[in-house]
Amino acid sequence: MAAGLAAQKLRRHYNTYAVLGLLQLLLLSLPNTARAEFRWDVGGFLSQGWVTSDHNSFYGDSSGSGGTFDFRELGVNGFIQLDPRLKLSGQLLSRRAGKISDGDPQVDYLFADIFAVQQLQRQAGVRVGRIKNALGFFNETRDMAFTRPGLILPQSIYFDQVRELQHSSDGVALYYRQGNSLGEWQLDLQYGRLQTGENTEALFLGGVMNGEFGNSMLALARLQFEPQASRWRMGLTRAHLDLPFNPAAGDPLTKGELDVEMTVLSLQHNRERLSFTAEAMLVDTRWKNLGILPDHKTLQAYYLQVDYRFTDQWQAMVRYDDLVLDKDDRDGVAFNMLTGRPAHLQFAQDWSLGLRYQPSQNWDLRAEVHRVDGTAWLSKKDNPDAELRRRWNMLLVQAAYRF
Repeated sequence: MAAGLAAQKLRRHYNTYAVLGLLQLLLLSLPNTARAEFRWDVGGFLSQGWVTSDHNSFYGDSSGSGGTFDFRELGVNGFIQLDPRLKLSGQLLSRRAGKISDGDPQVDYLFADIFAVQQLQRQAGVRVGRIKNALGFFNETRDMAFTRPGLILPQSIYFDQVRELQHSSDGVALYYRQGNSLGEWQLDLQYGRLQTGENTEALFLGGVMNGEFGNSMLALARLQFEPQASRWRMGLTRAHLDLPFNPAAGDPLTKGELDVEMTVLSLQHNRERLSFTAEAMLVDTRWKNLGILPDHKTLQAYYLQVDYRFTDQWQAMVRYDDLVLDKDDRDGVAFNMLTGRPAHLQFAQDWSLGLRYQPSQNWDLRAEVHRVDGTAWLSKKDNPDAELRRRWNMLLVQAAYRF
């Protein structure tokens, strides 16, 4: 296992250096006049959370005495406008979330944005580097507490336990924005190498392995539309993930690959004080030649959320979040009979109520209570199966500051 962990860290650092090297080449290729005339900006954020639960653990030992403060984020981001047609954007992030994220600083995203078309009603361009994956409404803005649709994201769609896989990829993205008489259209196309590691292995392979995933690739397309003179917003995301796995000595698996197809439907309606958001996802996963039975599952997930703004400073949120890891075994009975592990590992239904207070543009204070039936989205690294409870409750509090 130690060799596998070392290989994963080396691969992560290699990916980071590769992105930095690519962007440095772009900089060196610019004319001296372009490099001499640029504008830039730097900002950042930090947040500290506290979590307590009556059973099970989330973002650390939340079920222990006194809860856990192992939920903090520190990010520094900025951009450099090198030329009217070229901008560099990046963010360095330190994120602590129990055993899911250890707080080591990482290049969260870093890309060159090359503008091909810049008009009032039409924009198009290409991004090269480490790019946030254009998944659903909130994956690209999941880093900052200020832009999340709650203290934590809906875990049925935006898995924190595999944030490394969902969040970003090293590659290229094309984007196109068009306004016309029908409304505003937005198309994103993306291809790149995914970030994988222990959390991906724990979710898809049932545990942390001595081997590792090889060159895991993502192909993604997202279309969003906002009708003219309407308060509606809608989107469709399709993504294909190819994750080859190379076992090492002691692994119970053979050499093979994961083939994952994702579909996300997104819908939002905004009024002066009330917002309604809903997203649904299907994930079709096939395990090829890995020796895992069954070799095919379809995940189903959705959430419904209502936000109400009492004033410019106070806001309340109610959300229902539903996740089933296998649509043909919704209650986990077949999984329990096959593996002997708890059935509640296969589903999670989460009712949450949240309150948000923003005393200024720089501060964001939130509190949320969750009542959960099931454990499908809990981290396996924080929660051994034998200690999990099916029904559990959780309270989260967070303070965030941006500069």
